[in-house]
Amino acid sequence: MPDGDGIADRRHNADRREATWHAFLYGNFRPRRRLGRREADGHLYLFDWYEPRVLYLALGVLLLSCIDALFTLNLLNHGAAEANIFMASALERGIDGFLTSKISMTGIPLVFLVAVVRRKFLGACSVESLLQFFCAGYLLLICYEIYLFEFVFDLNIIFDA
Repeated sequence: MPDGDGIADRRHNADRREATWHAFLYGNFRPRRRLGRREADGHLYLFDWYEPRVLYLALGVLLLSCIDALFTLNLLNHGAAEANIFMASALERGIDGFLTSKISMTGIPLVFLVAVVRRKFLGACSVESLLQFFCAGYLLLICYEIYLFEFVFDLNIIFDA
């Protein structure tokens, strides 16, 4: 029905914002916004689509954190001591508390870092570079733990002597 200006009222009674599952599924398989509208606005928004390399980096960091937890527990069984004060206190609550703390202290910050991956960290480097740094740090830690297995505790997990 046209109003006084001759324009029809096209509003519907159903509010499209209430279909959250539809919007969630649609947004996952057909993301709409991959970049900002303007080049200067690209760092101000959170987007619903990220590059696959960011996913691989985040999953790599989480997987390396789980491997670190496994290696740490095995080293503790062979006489090593936990150097991290926070993880040592989590170990006092038991293995479940240690694993929960370890995975959540890695996983929760990863979710936030992925959400803001297009921004700068402390104005100097990108958050993606920070994720790469964490991945490299975990790789070095895993190499150090393998060194401890092989040469300090003589467990021969890689080299058969």
